[in-house]
Amino acid sequence: MEILKPLLKICNVTVQYDGIPALKKINLTICANQIISVVGPNGSGKTTLMKAVAGILRPIEGVIHYQHEMIQSLPIHEIVRRGLVYVPEGMNVFPFMSVMENLDVGAYVAREQKKERLSFVFEIFPALADNQRKTAGTLSGGQKRMLTIARGLMSGPKLLLLDDPFLGLAPKDVNRLCDTLKRIRRHGITLFLAGQHVRRILRVATKAFLIEEGKITLSGTGDQLLGHPHLRETLFGIVAESGIEIP
Repeated sequence: MEILKPLLKICNVTVQYDGIPALKKINLTICANQIISVVGPNGSGKTTLMKAVAGILRPIEGVIHYQHEMIQSLPIHEIVRRGLVYVPEGMNVFPFMSVMENLDVGAYVAREQKKERLSFVFEIFPALADNQRKTAGTLSGGQKRMLTIARGLMSGPKLLLLDDPFLGLAPKDVNRLCDTLKRIRRHGITLFLAGQHVRRILRVATKAFLIEEGKITLSGTGDQLLGHPHLRETLFGIVAESGIEIP
């Protein structure tokens, strides 16, 4: 039986916007070598949770342990140096820079490991290797998403946070990215996903959480949440009736 080691522990974390709680005493554990997904209605706190973990927002109470160290007061660059990297929703490429120059930006925290990380990124995203001299602004939508994720990987993450990674992608690119995320996990990188593409995000998850009004209301495997009547009613508007199987 595989023993899962906690990589990140969020303990009683509360975050406020203008005095109004956006997260309310959140408790959540992420274990190494997992794909963790958080889903919920718009405004439920998914992005706030990611920003709190990444050091962009500061909790007013609670602690965030990453690799057994409290990080909620660390500056963002120190959190990145420790291997926790956040790729925000809608993150863009630098359009007038080449693919390689975009990847160089991601490698700023540890230049000495750039060559090794570049080999890894080109293995995961061979299309970027083929277009490394191309101006990033001329890439397709799917290739640009590859590049933003690859730029995060150049920082050498142990835990990679991806906020709405499927946003704006064509169906074929969504399928390709799902496969890519599983490959990244197989290389020992833990993934923490959030977003509106609920079915996709849950189907790649080894563990998942539903967040509503700043509180975790359900947890389980991705498949368990996807089949749960409360989640289906909350996010899909489907009400389960006795004796009727919901697809």
